[in-house]
Amino acid sequence: MTAARLCIPVLVLLTIFGRAGARAEETPLGRFEATVELPKEGPYVGEPLRLRLRSAIHARVATDRIVQPGLTDFDWQQFGVDASSEAFIDGFWMPVHTRTLMIYPLRAGRLTIEPFKWRLAYFSDDGARTEMEMVSEPLTVDVRSRESLGDSDFWLPATSLRVIDRWDPEPDKIPVGEMSKRTVTVEAEGLTADRLPPLPRFRAPGVITFAGPVERQTIVTDQGPIARAVYQWTVRPVSTTPAVAPAIHLRWFDIAARRMRDSSVPERRVAFIDALPAPQSDDAGKSRGFFSPQPLLASLLGFISAGAAAYLAAATETGSGRRSWRRRARTWGLLLTLRVRARRADASGFREALRKLSKAEPERWRRVAARADIASGLAAMDAAIFSREPASSPVALAVLARKITAAFRAAE
Repeated sequence: MTAARLCIPVLVLLTIFGRAGARAEETPLGRFEATVELPKEGPYVGEPLRLRLRSAIHARVATDRIVQPGLTDFDWQQFGVDASSEAFIDGFWMPVHTRTLMIYPLRAGRLTIEPFKWRLAYFSDDGARTEMEMVSEPLTVDVRSRESLGDSDFWLPATSLRVIDRWDPEPDKIPVGEMSKRTVTVEAEGLTADRLPPLPRFRAPGVITFAGPVERQTIVTDQGPIARAVYQWTVRPVSTTPAVAPAIHLRWFDIAARRMRDSSVPERRVAFIDALPAPQSDDAGKSRGFFSPQPLLASLLGFISAGAAAYLAAATETGSGRRSWRRRARTWGLLLTLRVRARRADASGFREALRKLSKAEPERWRRVAARADIASGLAAMDAAIFSREPASSPVALAVLARKITAAFRAAE
């Protein structure tokens, strides 16, 4: 009887420990945690922060998904794809999955990141499918206001920033009647391309600009994202008078140094290549006495000019005369094409004829295009062709063609 009484508690204890052991065997070892990388002084509003979700379990996973809390005080986006690795955790080698989010605080103060949940189904050793859930610890972030950093039109936090300015052709070497393509490339480390500023304003007196589409790209690296934006303009001087393209400034916050910086591209001179003044010697115009080369050179040029005039008069029926008449016929043919394109309201064809005319008669075209009334008409035509917005009124191509034809006749 006494032995039976002693066996009862022993059996109860064995049953309890047996069930606990069975539960321990049924629940696999695992870990799920959320961490956020913070600067020592605390982040500013809008500063990009890297939040990592790290999950690992010593079992064969059937399905899993991460349930994200409502990040009401943060703007966020997933960075790249989940990374897989293997680590020695709690005495076992386990597959580890890491997900990275870029979060951006929306206001100052102490903000809370609620727990994430990892819901998964796994197979036990006997092949049974079991569902379970792991929960991460909540996180708090103390966010500072940007008022101490000064005013800025656009908040641009980055680890580093580079600005590249390219012109094709160079802005002070644009052929008469042609245009130059300006490309400004901005590369910033530590943020995604959608965080880069919009197209900078590029307006200046004496310059016509046509903005192109903005190209954005995010490059994913092990060190973090690299944002790239390409801004494009087509630039044309209004007349032969040189103009100045203003400098472009970008204020940005250096995340590593914790201070505001300014990156800029300098102002550039914009002009047609034929409008640049020719270099003159300091001694030009100084008299050197009776034996100065100026009067001798003038006499020689006068003699050559007289001889050339006599030769041309005699050569009208020769090969050189025929070439001259062919050149004039080509010029008048292009002027006739201008009139035809104008009657058809074909602005693109009109401009193509002008391009050929400027190649055939560069000197005369330079003088013709320098006239204020013609220069304004050319500018209005380019604006109608290349501008994104429709023109408020059609360009009077017929009037412009008559002015150009009359100017060519006067320039002969």
